[in-house]
Amino acid sequence: MKSKTGFSAFRYKCFVIVAATILLSSCASFNPGLIHYNQDKSLYEYGGSPENAVPLRNKNNELISESNYEAFLKELENNDNKYQGTKTYEKTNSIQFSDHKIASLYAESVAEMNNGQFEEIPAKIDSLMALYPDALYFSDAAFLSGFAFQHLGKTNEANEKYREFINFSSGKYTERFRGHRDSEPNDSTWMAERDYARSFIDGKQEEAAVDFFHPFIPKYYYNSLHPGYGINPEDYAKNTEHLLMFVLGLDLSDNLSAGIQYYRQLNKYLDINPSYMTSGGIREIALAVPIKLYQSENNNLGIKVSPFMRYSGIRKLTIDGVQTEFDENIFNFGIKASAGYYFAPKLSVGASYIYHRYNENSTFLFSTRDIKLWFFNEYDISLYYDLLKGFSLKSGVKTGDFVAGIYWSGWEISYNFNQKGLVFRVDMF
Repeated sequence: MKSKTGFSAFRYKCFVIVAATILLSSCASFNPGLIHYNQDKSLYEYGGSPENAVPLRNKNNELISESNYEAFLKELENNDNKYQGTKTYEKTNSIQFSDHKIASLYAESVAEMNNGQFEEIPAKIDSLMALYPDALYFSDAAFLSGFAFQHLGKTNEANEKYREFINFSSGKYTERFRGHRDSEPNDSTWMAERDYARSFIDGKQEEAAVDFFHPFIPKYYYNSLHPGYGINPEDYAKNTEHLLMFVLGLDLSDNLSAGIQYYRQLNKYLDINPSYMTSGGIREIALAVPIKLYQSENNNLGIKVSPFMRYSGIRKLTIDGVQTEFDENIFNFGIKASAGYYFAPKLSVGASYIYHRYNENSTFLFSTRDIKLWFFNEYDISLYYDLLKGFSLKSGVKTGDFVAGIYWSGWEISYNFNQKGLVFRVDMF
């Protein structure tokens, strides 16, 4: 016997219920009691705890320091305690082709800076700003321009750029520099740059810190759990190491089932993915161990293998429209190999192959009935087009059938044009 889904258990018929929390960052009621002064940064911040604090800005999006704090409070008072800053949170959920270009311009500027070649840096930073004006608020691009002008002997231009940096920049790396969100976790270099810029404006000629301009590599954004890859930390809140999902789906007899999927990063190379599903008639416990064999320095290539095991307890199963009781326990295992390659920003190809112990050539025979059961060995070769963090369009060939749909961090909803039906699946390993 084989089912309509090849007894691929719950993976192919799952969907998820997601609860989303939307953070509104502007034009909201403001609680002055949550303002505190960050001594290290010499800036005022807002938040219930230092870990969750964000820098304050006025209606001109200037950072709030001791020099403009009283004016900021007056601004709040005149606007019924409604916060006016529009650049408090960076909007980076949408993946853009220009992300890699602005990172490349920044990398070229840093390389030239470290080689003492300052002439073309201001023009490169201007190009970066033209592509992404918010780099003024969320990166140290203005500092690079100021530093270059300073070493070209253009003091007035250097002062102007240093003032822009001090007044507007809230960090060293914009999140649009994909893959670098956590490269400057404590803002130490950015704070040293602020001190240096202030000293220069005040007429104090200090030696530049040697670590201002770290070697910088433009990186590609990759979707979490894309073939060949694990979790992308930038798809989630900082320090996220695991995912827990509540899952609803259909079992082998198309009865409603429910369960959970858990995914955790153990270290740089090894992850773990246990899951549990039950419909009453069928229960399944599964475990996969994704192993990241290789990921390129710029994130454009990833290779992964995932050994897995699955224990299924079948108590009821519908065969040819008749529900039959069983007492069968099946232990299946196998391995999945996958690879992904980003040949351009937002565009990638992913390929995977999954092998099962019980397959069409080596079936499981029920102990009480002359019924054979197996899982399909499958391959998938698809193109992916990233739209948002964790969300892509997907189309390609799945075991000989043409499919197209959406892909969300391991979840797929697509249409099989050969079988003329929808495909719901979760493949977190």
